[in-house]
Amino acid sequence: MRKPLCLYLLLSLSFQLHSQKPLAGRDSTIRGPQSFAMVIGISKYKFIRPLNYADKDADLFADYLRSPAGGSLKESNLLELTNEAATAGNFWSKGFQWLKAKQLQKGDKLFIYLAGHGDAIDEDQFFFLGYDCNPGSDKDNYLISGAIQLYNLKKKIADQTAKGVEVYFIMDACRSNELPGGSAGQSFLNTAVSQKRAGEMMMLATEAGQESLEDASIGNGHGLFTYYLVDGLSGLADGNSDGRINFSEIKSYVDKNVPPIAQQRFKRVQVPFFCCDENGNKIIANVDASYLKEWLRIKKSYGGNSFEEDERKVTHAAVDTQLVETYNKFNRAIKNGSLEGANSAGSYYEQLNKKYPNDPYTLDAQSTLAGAYVNNALARINDYIGCVTISGKDKARWMATADRLGKAIQLLNDYNPDLGNSLLPRYYLLRSLGAEDSRTAFEFAFQARSIEPNAAYINNCLARLHLAAGNADSARYYADKAVKRAPNWACALTTLALVQQMADNKKTEEPKKYNNAKITRPSFGFTFGGGVSNSNPTFEPRGNTTILGASAASSGILDLGLIYFVPIGKTISIRPSISFEYGNMNIYFEERNPTGGIFRSRVDIKNSTLDLSLPIIFHFKGKKPVPYLALGPSFKYNLGSTDPLLPVKRSLFLADAAFGLDFPISKSGMVLSPELKYAAGLSDMREPNANTNYSNALGSLKRSEFTLGIYLRKK
Repeated sequence: MRKPLCLYLLLSLSFQLHSQKPLAGRDSTIRGPQSFAMVIGISKYKFIRPLNYADKDADLFADYLRSPAGGSLKESNLLELTNEAATAGNFWSKGFQWLKAKQLQKGDKLFIYLAGHGDAIDEDQFFFLGYDCNPGSDKDNYLISGAIQLYNLKKKIADQTAKGVEVYFIMDACRSNELPGGSAGQSFLNTAVSQKRAGEMMMLATEAGQESLEDASIGNGHGLFTYYLVDGLSGLADGNSDGRINFSEIKSYVDKNVPPIAQQRFKRVQVPFFCCDENGNKIIANVDASYLKEWLRIKKSYGGNSFEEDERKVTHAAVDTQLVETYNKFNRAIKNGSLEGANSAGSYYEQLNKKYPNDPYTLDAQSTLAGAYVNNALARINDYIGCVTISGKDKARWMATADRLGKAIQLLNDYNPDLGNSLLPRYYLLRSLGAEDSRTAFEFAFQARSIEPNAAYINNCLARLHLAAGNADSARYYADKAVKRAPNWACALTTLALVQQMADNKKTEEPKKYNNAKITRPSFGFTFGGGVSNSNPTFEPRGNTTILGASAASSGILDLGLIYFVPIGKTISIRPSISFEYGNMNIYFEERNPTGGIFRSRVDIKNSTLDLSLPIIFHFKGKKPVPYLALGPSFKYNLGSTDPLLPVKRSLFLADAAFGLDFPISKSGMVLSPELKYAAGLSDMREPNANTNYSNALGSLKRSEFTLGIYLRKK
């Protein structure tokens, strides 16, 4: 099962150097190419001005690699160092020991991702700055301080590409020119990295002399380049919709987003650098529909980027113009608050979903529309919390809001069912508040309460419904619950005051719906159960016999039958029943062996019986569940064959005594009653006309049972 994106986020937060597991070698159980990654991100520096989001960018890229879209990279194949752990010493000693243990082979993929500060002395000496790098205001100190010499890294990359490993070198640096190298150092850095090729595929945040942007408005705070790189690799760069993203497609996607946004929104120049054209057809990523849905949901949770167009016009990918046009109409309708009807967001979404199911645009519209419906419903619920009075003419609007929330739940169930399920109590509340008749209103309110029984807003709703129906005691019961849960909520306190006006000092009790109400009509039902049966033989040898004694063991029984429940008073009922019972008896006889010694023999008597019983039910007063006692006779008729060694009578009379509980099943109109019953034989099972050694050895044979039965009937 695919892990949700939020789980990847949690994993990345905890995966620092100090929490790494012991060094693991290459997974020898996997045949063929594997993928590996070294991810470095530093925002907090010990001696250098900090950045804001480089560590978050590293987390974001690592999360992508862990996802199905990024190849579901295992933790053992991913080395991530952030902030304090990302020192030059750790990178070189720990990082390359880790890499050596993986024994990369031809066809493997290696991602090297760096986000943080970069600087250079000149074109031959360029660095990525580690956490503990201390230039002391002079760039020359990079040679002796904690800087990662990228020239040496390039040599390591060349060693891998020479073996046929596909290496992707990704760097989002140059975020500030306030370093000792200044603007010249940044220019040297990107020029050197881009020109000193080692057979790798390069993706750099900027060209020479430019600054890489990061801002709180990008996602939930990211670098502009990394955000759109991951955005595209997650599926949005799939321009030809073939389910795969090649090097040219991701380059095109990033190029069509980063430079215009940098220019239009930040008044800066940032042109990413990708190398090289011969890699254009290389497949970088495969689109995973489930992950893409989750990624779009996460993007939506960011609240939208402040630099995006209000109508979200999309011009960065080669797509169906009708798709884009419908998508833009959808967003205009969202902006105008038109959710339903002709030319509404709902109608445009239906068009998108019908013609372009599972397309990224459609998926984005799906989450947008669900969010708009939910926001609309929550605004209405806020009115209820403010104790607004709902007049008859307003009920239709409340019911319409409930319908929209129901649509939102359906949309959410496609990709976030947990959120959809959490909205169900609000959905039932809105339907209760918008219901035209009290019976329907009660039904929806109780459905809401079955999910959140202690919620103040639901108990307050029930209190008001009971007030309107004139049920003072029930209204008081629910009003008390609402105030106890939310003692500072003015609306709950107002409801309680109205209840007190209706019936001061009346004892709080459970609603009439659940009281031990008088049963008014007969009803049918059925029963099933099981237990143990005990035989009680009385040893009484007659004549010349070798039998020295008799005993019995408990055995199991099962029964299934029909009941007819007949009330004859407020607390007394009768419950005739007929059931089929199957069981057996095991009788043991001790016999003297003519050759000497004593041996034990067993006689099995199988019973298939028809059981008729007529108990009287005595109900106790009280709240649900309602306890009761059942007393009465029963008659068993043997339907099956018995052992000829020990014949028994066809019929048997017993006396039954039982204790049970009646559980009303809300909304179903049914009563479930578990019952413990003891039955003792009033008549002897032994067949008096039988003339066998075993029969003659017994004076009597009685039977008793202890069973647990389940009864289900209509109220």
